[in-house]
Amino acid sequence: MKFLTSFFLAFFVISSFSCRKFKEEKIITKAKPFSPSNIYPVERLPQHFTRVVLLPCFHEDPDNSILEFSDQIFHRELAQEKIFEIVKLSPDEMVNLFRVRRVSSTASLPANFLKIIENYTAANGVIFIDLDSYRPFRPMSLGVRSKLVDLKTGEFMWAIDETFDAGHASIIVNASQFQELSQVRALSERTSGSVLHSPRHFTKYVASTIFSTLPKR
Repeated sequence: MKFLTSFFLAFFVISSFSCRKFKEEKIITKAKPFSPSNIYPVERLPQHFTRVVLLPCFHEDPDNSILEFSDQIFHRELAQEKIFEIVKLSPDEMVNLFRVRRVSSTASLPANFLKIIENYTAANGVIFIDLDSYRPFRPMSLGVRSKLVDLKTGEFMWAIDETFDAGHASIIVNASQFQELSQVRALSERTSGSVLHSPRHFTKYVASTIFSTLPKR
């Protein structure tokens, strides 16, 4: 009797899990891929706007694990767009220039921040990247607020503020499509995990998605 009770209990648990998984897969199948909508872009970039500074990513917790790899990933994905010549400022360079390792686009900037960057790099613009709501375990999540600012005028050329939450079906669909890109497949062959399992791969997906909305010349 005890055996039968255990058997039916196990059967019930497995059946419930299977039904729930089937419903989740059905929802994901019907979902439309996520497309960023909280964006402000100029219609087109000026022809002379060809050189941009990429600042180190900012997170309110300077010891957060995402800062161990985010600078490199966002730099690579911006380079993939082939829109600008990119000048990447390191945290150490930021300390030499401003005595801070990272800055937020929403906080008070050091004195003469834009002018100093322009003189130091001879660039036309600067890109800020603020990271928040980071969740490195499933379902992963990452919020990004990024801005492209004209160094001479201080005007926004582009801005985006989106949260990528893998608990939402549209993000799962969009991330899965990104997974099919050859560069991610090649990476996955050498490392374990997929876009929805690896914080690095998920950050790569997020960076690629936000930079794909940059205006063109």
